[in-house]
This record gives sequence, structure tokens and C-alpha cells, in this order.
Amino acid sequence: MTDDDKSAKAYEQLGRLKSTLREREARVAELEKRLATLESSTAVQFGRLVAGAARNPKSGRRLPKDLYRLWRRRHSPVPASGTSAGGGVQPERVDRPEDRLLVAGPCDTMIIAGVFGPGTAELLGEHAKVVPLYPHDAATVLRSADVDAVVVDAAAGEPGGPWAYLGVPGMYDRDLALHELRRIAAARALPLVLYGAAPPATLACLTWDARVTEAATAPGRLTELLEPAR
Repeated sequence: MTDDDKSAKAYEQLGRLKSTLREREARVAELEKRLATLESSTAVQFGRLVAGAARNPKSGRRLPKDLYRLWRRRHSPVPASGTSAGGGVQPERVDRPEDRLLVAGPCDTMIIAGVFGPGTAELLGEHAKVVPLYPHDAATVLRSADVDAVVVDAAAGEPGGPWAYLGVPGMYDRDLALHELRRIAAARALPLVLYGAAPPATLACLTWDARVTEAATAPGRLTELLEPAR
């Protein structure tokens, strides 16, 4: 191998090393930015607040206020040292799982828990967030769900749905499940709404906070009735 060949090979190897070094420097810079973002994230600040309260019980009295302020600032822009000039995903625009630890079920729209017949949940889902209730776990779900109202569909007892035969005399298991839902809703001060036209007599005779019977305008009317309760 001549000297010229050796020099060319050395320069080629030097170029590869410089390219590798630039890539690693770029990765280190990106990791430093991510670390700065992580240190200012809601998750880390939440952990520090809780850990501090655990170490010093006296400071625990300020914990609810500190957590509330942290939640209010959860979408504040990250400092310039924690952002990337090259673009990419902005961390402050990402919904973080730890936000759910600060506020139970945050939602910008009305949330309805309901006893629905076929197709009703999909229809109401165009106007609100819907939480379907089923006979086997309705009471458990309603006790913990963050909802604005409880809606009972007049057509829920039609055959083929999970609440089939609700309102039919003799179907005591469905009646008991509905009675428990009504009791929980009353205890939580949740509005009880009978939804839909021509409800069975066993539902119509019950006490409701509101009744929506106009089939054509029912979804919009339901939204209007429940909006003040939010």
C-alpha cells in the first residue's frame, strides 16, 4: 500500500470519526434538553411535593394548595432551556397521565352516565361524553365516576340490550339495579333525567329531575337542560 493510499484511508477514517462525534454530541444535547424538560414536568414536581409532605408532616397542610397551583400551571410553557429549536413534539402540549392524579377525570364537555337502549349512547355521544352503565356493575361505576347527570333511556328495556326488559313487571333484578342507581344519584346530587318518548308506565311514574320526550330534538334539549348543572 502506497503512502497516498494510507493517507486517503486515514482521512476517510477521520471523516467517519468526526461524523460519529457530531451525532453523539447532538444526542447528548437532545438528552440534556429532555432532562431539563423532565425536571420541570408536572410528574417530577408532583413527586417532590408529595415526598416533601411525607418527610415534613407540618408542610403537608399546604399540600392541597400546592397541588392545585401545580395543576393550574400544568400547561404553562416550558422554559427555553427545555425546548428544542429544531421543532418536534412540544412537551407542554401533551396530555400527561400525572394530570389525572391532580384532578379526577378532567373533561371540557358534559359527562353523562346512562342506562341506554340500542343506539342511544352513540346518539348522545355527539353532544357529550357518555359513560354507559350496565346492570352488573352500574352501582360500582356510578359511585366513582365523575359525571354531571344520570340519564335513563325510555327504550333501554327493549329486547337485545343490556337492560332488556327494564320496566317490564316481574323483572325485579332490573328494577333493583335502577333503584340503586337512583339512590346513588340522589346521594351525589346528580340530576336524574328520563330520556326519550313513550316511556313504560313503570318508569314514567317515578320522580325525575327532568324529562326529555321530544325525539327529534332530544339530544340538543338534553344538553340545554343539563348545562346549568355543570
